[in-house]
Amino acid sequence: MPNSSLDLSKLTKKETPVFSSMLTARIVWLRQPNRVDDKGQELYRRMQAQGLALTIVDAFDVTADELLSADLVLLDAFDSLEGSIEMVVARIRFESRVPLIMLTSGYSSEQLVTALTVGADGIWSLNTPVELLLARCNALLRRWLPPRR
Repeated sequence: MPNSSLDLSKLTKKETPVFSSMLTARIVWLRQPNRVDDKGQELYRRMQAQGLALTIVDAFDVTADELLSADLVLLDAFDSLEGSIEMVVARIRFESRVPLIMLTSGYSSEQLVTALTVGADGIWSLNTPVELLLARCNALLRRWLPPRR
């Protein structure tokens, strides 16, 4: 028997509520220079709309200050990183213990295991819907950031 107290109309597509600490979260997104794609633009737009401080930086030019000030690092696992995943992840880990998520759309299991072994906290597919990527970021930040009082 269905629960009559549950109003399913309230579960329609609306903007996901933002955890209060996320409003001050600083995300550094390490990408290829001049990379333009629809998924990246949509994710960027949605993060900005949620009030996140999002900085996009070339993975090879990120400064220690940018890493130290970040609450979350997203790393695009692009083709030119193929031989350098260990180096880039190790550099990030040398500078910071911040959650590090690799975004990928086609790396081998061996490469992904290597990334996790050297310090990535998770690997998410770029084929994942933007809403799910945002919800995952929200969940990580909720656990990582201290609660706002």
